[in-house]
Amino acid sequence: MTGPYASQAPQALDAADRPDFEQVLHRALNTPEIRTALRHGSAEGPDLEELRSQALADAASIAVAAATEYGAYVRQRAPALPDESAGGPAASGVGSGPGGQGQAGQRLLPALAVLTPVLATAATVVFLLLGHTLGLSASQRRLADTLLTAAHTTAVIAALTTAAGAIWLFTTAARHRTTPVDRAERHRDGVAAARDAWRLALLERGVLPYLRGRLRDNRPQGTVELIRRPRLGYSSPDYASPDYASPDFSGPDFSGPDFTSPHHSAKKAGTDARDK
Repeated sequence: MTGPYASQAPQALDAADRPDFEQVLHRALNTPEIRTALRHGSAEGPDLEELRSQALADAASIAVAAATEYGAYVRQRAPALPDESAGGPAASGVGSGPGGQGQAGQRLLPALAVLTPVLATAATVVFLLLGHTLGLSASQRRLADTLLTAAHTTAVIAALTTAAGAIWLFTTAARHRTTPVDRAERHRDGVAAARDAWRLALLERGVLPYLRGRLRDNRPQGTVELIRRPRLGYSSPDYASPDYASPDFSGPDFSGPDFTSPHHSAKKAGTDARDK
């Protein structure tokens, strides 16, 4: 292999991206520039299918020209969050650093929001039953009053925690109701934009220069290079040849001293005859 691609290390192209490369190659082979060069090429040069086979064989080396855009495309299409079904630290909520502790705390708060109202309600019921039961006995009146006060306190706690839990639940649901869909749409749009940028860079900086180089290497000696952009405009024909030289329209020299007009000559002849 010759050309600028021979000195660069090939970059691995994912198997999932091979169809994209083939589509870009098909687009490049059907450009008027390459079609014209193939029609006017030598008989020993590659035809369309040979050129396609050579480009596919050198796909990894051609992709080096668009390595920056390809890397951005690969990073963009990678999942933004780890898969929680993999059973890793993110799924179990256990971590050795502050991130793992934060995730464990985020999972503990919902549990407390559910358990606290339940426990407070159960304590209220128990305290009320004990307080009213002990209140029937005159000797346990003071303990009964204490249990009833505790029941009122736990009832207030149950009411407050239930209200706080309900507010937190509705707020969280409203905040995350459309976020996953929007995030997925933004991710798809970003992947599509990165893919288009990579394909364009691959076409302009990779495939087309490679095809031009292969056709230029097989062009016969002494032929005019056909792989160039057409020249716009036109040039006027050359009218400076001898065939287009303007004829000489200058007349005879009538300003000489020996010239006399015909009428003047006739009058002079008649005068001379009378004199004789």
